[in-house]
Amino acid sequence: MSELHLTASQRRRLEQQLRSTRDAGFFRRTLAVLEAAGGRSIAEIARLLRTSRVSVYHWIDCYDRTRDPTCLADHRGGNRPSLWTEELQAVLRSSLGQRPDHFGYRAVEWTVALLQEHLARWAGESPAATSIRRQLHALGYVWKRPRYVLDPDPEREKKRRIRREIRRLPPRWVKLFEDETDLRLFPPLRSAWGLRGQRLEVPISGFNARRVVFGTINIDTGHRLFLARPRQRGEDFRAFLQIIRRHYRGWHVALLLDEDPSHTAGGSQDLAVEMGIKLIWLPKRCPELNGMDHLWGHGKDHVSANRQYSEIDQEVERFIHYLKGLSNRDALCQAGILSEEFWLRV
Repeated sequence: MSELHLTASQRRRLEQQLRSTRDAGFFRRTLAVLEAAGGRSIAEIARLLRTSRVSVYHWIDCYDRTRDPTCLADHRGGNRPSLWTEELQAVLRSSLGQRPDHFGYRAVEWTVALLQEHLARWAGESPAATSIRRQLHALGYVWKRPRYVLDPDPEREKKRRIRREIRRLPPRWVKLFEDETDLRLFPPLRSAWGLRGQRLEVPISGFNARRVVFGTINIDTGHRLFLARPRQRGEDFRAFLQIIRRHYRGWHVALLLDEDPSHTAGGSQDLAVEMGIKLIWLPKRCPELNGMDHLWGHGKDHVSANRQYSEIDQEVERFIHYLKGLSNRDALCQAGILSEEFWLRV
């Protein structure tokens, strides 16, 4: 290539561009043209700018064809057309509007590597990491650490499905919450008044024992049923199903309960079908949705907490007697069923 000659006006425009630009690549290309016009060799310019001589020749040739400094603005990728078509940009924008798990990825937030995989899958193109970062910056995204926030209602859809199922039940269906609780001879401890600097101590016998209390509460009337058993197994749950069936003879029964192994056992489900009892499974790890769970806590606070009984059967008897002694309205209130925000009524 012949030596590059610049007029005073052309040199002024290049120098002005060199002073005003904030883009490092733009600065290097402009400086290469000025240095070449000043007589520096191509090899020296390439060494100075840490690039190849071919790139320097390309920049100078590009400027020489137009004599317009702005032609040096962006030559990433040479003269090839941009990979970012309107369709690819639309795929990127719409994808960023969703979380990765919406598309089946085991991730909670987007990364450049995941976006490369996603764009190759949905648009057939896999842009370079630098190119994707440039697009993200242009769309207003920055690299930041996410923070945990509590999902206000992660089981919204499951609860909506249960509500629809309950409301579609025909007349003469009894709707019951069913649950179990453990009673132990060692008392559950609750806060109490004590002297500052001194420990509060509850004497215990040293021998622990356990009973399981099965219970139901009628969502509409508040009527309760109870059964105490030594353990919680399939046969114990089936014994309670028989009590429910005898009490609600002539009625269809819908039982809202969790997926404890004693409930999901094949024998338990077969017996429920045989007796005409419909089992409706509550969402996993959501005991607060079961009205009986709240009633258990109320009973333990009044009968078991901070008290040491001489034997477990005495505690069980008083516990069941207390809960049976509540009025139906009080039982519904303590179970949370009368609340305006009760999840089955929302």
